[in-house]
Amino acid sequence: MTQQSPIDLAIVICTFRREALLRKALASVVTQNCPDGLLPCVIVVDNSDDGSAKNVVESFAGDSPFDIRRIEAHPPNISVARNAGVRATGASYVAFVDDDQELEPGWLGAVATAIRAYPHDVLFGAVEPVFEAPDRATTMARQLFSRQMDKTAGEELFAFGSGKTRGVALATNNSLFKRATALCDADPFDTAFGDGGGEDFDLFCRLQSRGCRFGWLPTARVRECVPASRCDAGYLRRRYYAGGQAFAAAIAGKSRFPQAARWGLRIKAAMQAAVLIALTPLCAWRGEDAFADHSYRFAGVLGKLSLGGIYPIYRESDSKTRSNG
Repeated sequence: MTQQSPIDLAIVICTFRREALLRKALASVVTQNCPDGLLPCVIVVDNSDDGSAKNVVESFAGDSPFDIRRIEAHPPNISVARNAGVRATGASYVAFVDDDQELEPGWLGAVATAIRAYPHDVLFGAVEPVFEAPDRATTMARQLFSRQMDKTAGEELFAFGSGKTRGVALATNNSLFKRATALCDADPFDTAFGDGGGEDFDLFCRLQSRGCRFGWLPTARVRECVPASRCDAGYLRRRYYAGGQAFAAAIAGKSRFPQAARWGLRIKAAMQAAVLIALTPLCAWRGEDAFADHSYRFAGVLGKLSLGGIYPIYRESDSKTRSNG
């Protein structure tokens, strides 16, 4: 019987002043059954200025079956945090899990199996949202916070282009990267996206352009906590607006002629906006939820039309966290 080579895996969890959620995330990691040959460690990237995650990490580090350590990353910026997490480990595989996610039992086993079975550079696991206010979650809100696909394990996924995987957004939450091919840049995540999001989509656009392969991993499942505030119509419109800006910036950024590509995207967005305006009365007639979802689509198109920088949706959330802390 041939002995399999060990696999070193770093699980990176970036966090900003969400101690209660981080505690749940870490509890779901340390209770995983570790398959033979997998050598996991956990790196918590504390992106706060006051070291808010220190006590939580220390409470797990002593009894954890895996090495758990906290590093600091400044200033608050999700790209800064992700880049710090990558630099803090030399592991051949790096998984990103959000601090508001809990791993389902068997997650480590699914990851270990996938590493040995699939040749992809990035794999994306399933995300099941747990809404604090499920009655307020419209169709587009559920789509934004979930990742579910009727696809088989190992099936190819695409971030952009004619073959773009429809119905889901490829993101770093619950993802697995092959370091040698997918995280080989000095700073993989562009800090220009760090306050408004989209740093992961920007990376995926660059990786796909280089020929990297993305795959689906439905057996690596997580649950994601979605507070009621993230179903507020105002928040979702701002989120989709920032998403439209980030989409346009990432797509244009990979072009040989970024400015020309950006204006081409604006022209296309203007035509989309005209169609959405024409559909507004019909969506209003269909009811409150349908009209809300229509407004989110329109906000995304307006983001693509934007001439300004990416709206700082996460900086806005950070400010609210501080004021309520």
